[in-house]
Formats: sequence, structure tokens, C-alpha cells
Amino acid sequence: MYERIQSAYQSLTAAIEAFNRTWPTLVVDGVVYVLPLLNEQKTPDILLVEKVTGPDAIKMAIDAIGTFERDIGQAPGTVMRLPGYFTVATSVLDQVLAINACKQNLVDAIEMVRVEQNLTPEMRPRIMRRALGASFNTNQLKRSVHAFDGAPRQITFTWAGHSPGNERVTVSKIRAQLEAKAEIRAGAEDIPMEQTPEYFDLNSIVHLSDADILIKHKMVAPHPRCMLWFSESSRWDAMIKANLPVFVLASERAPTIKPLKLFDRNARRAKRHDEKARQEVLQGRDMYLPTAKGKPVQDKDIDRQSPEEEVASTYRLAGQTYSSQ
Repeated sequence: MYERIQSAYQSLTAAIEAFNRTWPTLVVDGVVYVLPLLNEQKTPDILLVEKVTGPDAIKMAIDAIGTFERDIGQAPGTVMRLPGYFTVATSVLDQVLAINACKQNLVDAIEMVRVEQNLTPEMRPRIMRRALGASFNTNQLKRSVHAFDGAPRQITFTWAGHSPGNERVTVSKIRAQLEAKAEIRAGAEDIPMEQTPEYFDLNSIVHLSDADILIKHKMVAPHPRCMLWFSESSRWDAMIKANLPVFVLASERAPTIKPLKLFDRNARRAKRHDEKARQEVLQGRDMYLPTAKGKPVQDKDIDRQSPEEEVASTYRLAGQTYSSQ
């Protein structure tokens, strides 16, 4: 039943082992930032960061790239992260693309089993653990490795601590969930279904069509991100999740590095300046009407519209190339 998943996982580990035999010998410089493992499903107010360089950084990166199981003491639902960067003498993009393709094949294999068994999307992690082992971590399996065939002039690491996560949900799905919860509550509390809070919520969306879309708003746990500048623009050329070290080409001029600092929740209480006003539909359930899409940000650097070169990369998946000067 799970042979496809296990075969895809074996292909992934083979690709990673081949990559880890190659890239350490190409390293010119690099740094990783060690973050504490979380022993509960809650981010503490302060996360300390330890900077590691040299052979120790390489060893940690090798381990992190191939680690898909929770560590001892690591809470379920949390992720081990190792932000950082390595400049390499020659391109590693093809190998990194191969690894990411294997990761996608593994995701596809899990999805095939889910569809065959007629299970809900929420069952994907359970399917993965049944096939590979109880301690395997879905997010550590799926996350991409990033590489750029270019030499950045600046690399900046920061914390994304106020980023919202939004899920688009049809009204029909919300109605089904509320009806099921109303029935359960009515039976458990021995009250008429019409007196449950869920039934009141159903009445509040009676004017909406089943096909309408609502936005479920949820806060995302603080996570490190990495911004790279290849051009002379004041705006970054690429911004990626810093789950693992990023690989870039070395050049005669070393990039400017702005390191990852500790995360302090109390120092980050201010709201984002670009936060949108939202119209709440279901009070207390973080369900909102979709907001109007704003105009895309216009880059002030006009000359970036006439690129002199293209930098091949894993940025935004599948080896997309983007313009850089």
C-alpha cells in the first residue's frame, strides 16, 4: 500500500547523500545560525541564536538537509530549522533541483495514497508516518533547498514574526463543519440544536452562497527568512524561508551579511504598516470576507526592467529564472 511513498523516499535520500558528498568540497565561505528546538507547540518570547562557522557549520548543514525525523525532545508539529548561507566555487543548482524534484515526487506519492483511500487532506501527515515511521516530520520532508547561480552583493536574515497565514474556505465547507459541531454539542449538552452557538453562526451566514469564499485568518509562528540582493536595487531580488542554508556562487567581492539576531516577541509588538482592514463574518472564529487585492508594488528602479543577465535558481520553485543586474 505504501510502496510508492517508500520508493520516493529512498530516491530522495539517495539524491541528498550524493549532494552531501559534493557540496562541502566547493565551499568558500559560510555561516549557519543554530536555533533552539521547541519542546512544546508554542514559540517562547525569546529565541536565542548561535552563529557557527567553518567545518562545524558544514557538518550541521549536512545533518539538517538530511534530517526528516523529530529530534529527542522536539515537540510534534514543530520544525527544526538551520538558517544560513554557503558561497560555493561552482554551481550546485542541478543537484538542488533534483532534490526538490524528489521531494515533490514524495508529496505526490502521499497524495495518491490519500485519494485511493478516500481520506481528507488533513490525513496526509498520518499517511506519511504510517509509510515511513512515527517520528517523521512532514514539514522537514517537504521544505525546499535553495540555490542561486549568482553571487549576491548582500544577504540579510530577519524574523518573520507578524506574517499572517490565510486559508481560502468555501461557505459550503464552513456550513458542514458548523452543522456537525452543532449536532455534537446538542447531544453532549442535551439541548436543542437551535440553541447552540454553532447554529447561531449558521444563521449569520445564511445570506451567503455555498460557492462563496471566506478567508480563515491565522497567525503563523515566528520563522527566519533570508533576503538576497543580486542587483543594485534597494529592494531585495529574492526572499526565501530560511529553513536551511542557501547556496550561492562565490565571487571576488564577498557579500555583505546582515546576520540573524535573537527573536524577542516583546520588541516586535508593533503591527505591520501594510495590514489590511478585514470584515469579520463569524465572530470569534477568525473568518473574514476576502479583501480587495491591492496594486502590485512598483519598483522604483526603472533600469531593472532591462536586465543584463538572468540568475537561474530554485526561487519560487522549479528553477525559475528572474532578472538581476
